Amino acid sequence: MTVLSLLLLVIFQSPISSGEIYQNGSTRRPYGRISEPSHAQLLAALGDRSSDGEVRMLALELLAYRSEPVPYETLRTVKSLARGDSQVDYVRCLGLAGAKGLKDLSAMRRNRRPEVRAEVTYALVLMGENGETLGRHYLRDRKEKPMIRIAALRALADRESPFGAVEALRRLHMEEGPMLYECLDILRRDPSPDYVSGLIDLLAVAEGRAANEVVDLLQRITGYRIANDYKTWKHFYLKHKADGTEFRREPDPNAEAATLSYMGIPIFSDRVVFVLDSSSSMNSVLPEQRTLTRATKSVAEFVKMLPRLPSTARFNVFFFDSEVHGFQDKMVSVTQPVLAAATDFVESNTFAGGTNLFGGLDRAFGEDEVEEVLLLTDGAPSVGEITDPLRILARVSRWNRWRGNRISTISLGAPPSARAFLYRLAMENRGACRIIQ
Repeated sequence: MTVLSLLLLVIFQSPISSGEIYQNGSTRRPYGRISEPSHAQLLAALGDRSSDGEVRMLALELLAYRSEPVPYETLRTVKSLARGDSQVDYVRCLGLAGAKGLKDLSAMRRNRRPEVRAEVTYALVLMGENGETLGRHYLRDRKEKPMIRIAALRALADRESPFGAVEALRRLHMEEGPMLYECLDILRRDPSPDYVSGLIDLLAVAEGRAANEVVDLLQRITGYRIANDYKTWKHFYLKHKADGTEFRREPDPNAEAATLSYMGIPIFSDRVVFVLDSSSSMNSVLPEQRTLTRATKSVAEFVKMLPRLPSTARFNVFFFDSEVHGFQDKMVSVTQPVLAAATDFVESNTFAGGTNLFGGLDRAFGEDEVEEVLLLTDGAPSVGEITDPLRILARVSRWNRWRGNRISTISLGAPPSARAFLYRLAMENRGACRIIQ
């Protein structure tokens, strides 16, 4: 077996049962072990000077994605090859090379590419002797690019600095967009009753995804299933405070979440892109609902959901088969004519061809406004620029590392191999995964 074959070997086994939803942060791991190249195999491919440059850059991408230690001496052998997006992978791996990489990283602090500088910032704050001071410096500089400040905050939390949670809580009312979502992510790592007051106050002004994430975090901390209602949250908080009791109850596992959803997957953001499988296999009948095909099920549920999009929403829809077909060139606002046109678009779609799943995700991430992606498919990638699931995971990791978009996935009658991939894609990107047989 060639090195390239080893790099592209991904075998999935999954016992996931039908209809279950797996949320980000769950301790359950229903997917089976993913067989992929070992760390030693990737390092061997990276350092093999006789090997093709493309193979070595693929090894670099997978090593960056896996975030495991990379020997500095081996990494330096590909410095001249790492150009374009591979430079981002190279710098990320420099941060995995330990103290030996710090000098090279320091020399790249003024790199023109924000993605490179974000990786440099993360590594220097995480490992540097003065990392805490540097991290707080970047956080104070509001003229700095958001991804640089996100990298600084995440590194503070990852080095287990007390300033990580302190800065995240302090900045709830100062930040917006991806930086605010990063603050909430850090607080979600170790939810504390100490956060409740600040979160409720944020709910008074938060909108869209921010408001829904605040509610989700409050529900996790308190056990209460109150929806996005600032006054009700404030009432119960003040009542418990006056009574001298803990703001906590046992959560009801049967309680319904009052959240917009598609196919049972909650939608947090009002900046959302739907990426829907349009391949020929979607014409297959659902085993548990023999009057419906996968295609008719996905379209019917989408048309049912469309009118419930908030008036503030901006959205787009991409179908992927052998090609990718978009509803609009860019995300559009919710109006009655737009909703009618979107309904016509999905209802008139023809399901044929292969499964260019990577192309659909690529188009979704090409939307500057997007904060959330919902992906529905019934199979594994079969055509397009990248069909290997592990490489898709690595590429999405590169795209989304500092953007913080939610990616949720729906497996609609997919085989075990695809279910495992979809589960992992969602869990690694703040989302949820639903398995429907």
